[in-house]
Amino acid sequence: MPTNYGLKETDFFPDYITHTVSLGYVTKHSYLGSQFTYLTTGGRLSRADYSGSYTVDMIMNGYRVGAFYRQYIHTKVTPLNFYLQLGSGALISNLKMKEQVVVYSESVQDNNSLNGIGMYVEPSVGASYRLSRYLHLSLGAGYEADFFGKLKYSGQETQVVANWSGFRLYGGLIIILPTKKITQ
Repeated sequence: MPTNYGLKETDFFPDYITHTVSLGYVTKHSYLGSQFTYLTTGGRLSRADYSGSYTVDMIMNGYRVGAFYRQYIHTKVTPLNFYLQLGSGALISNLKMKEQVVVYSESVQDNNSLNGIGMYVEPSVGASYRLSRYLHLSLGAGYEADFFGKLKYSGQETQVVANWSGFRLYGGLIIILPTKKITQ
């Protein structure tokens, strides 16, 4: 007799879009700074028939805080530069699960939250195209590798691991704020 009631186990969530804000110091050949990234994805398990339903919604959020270093490789084409970049930092993950059972007119709901902190390393390559003196277009690709992301439930360790590792494609605008040199 089946014990999973037609449900399939899920440990892989769909791809997601990340949002990153970086703040740094730009020199002629490099860019050093810090960054904050918000990641989110989710999944659902569900089964229903005439007598009721069973649903589990899982929303996973991640918050990356780290530093990066970008080394520019100048080309003969003036507005175009290539770069190598390495980023690293802490990755805070939160998995919220909402489980609901409905049998005829009765319903029971349970909410749980798992939290954890891990580390990430992210090497990447890309290109930067200067649109104006203070505005550049940046495109790149890299790979994020995550470590130590074991989640806890009410302070107790579980076997659940947050793993945001994967291939990344990047696109964005770099706004350069001019600074005045102080002369005496």
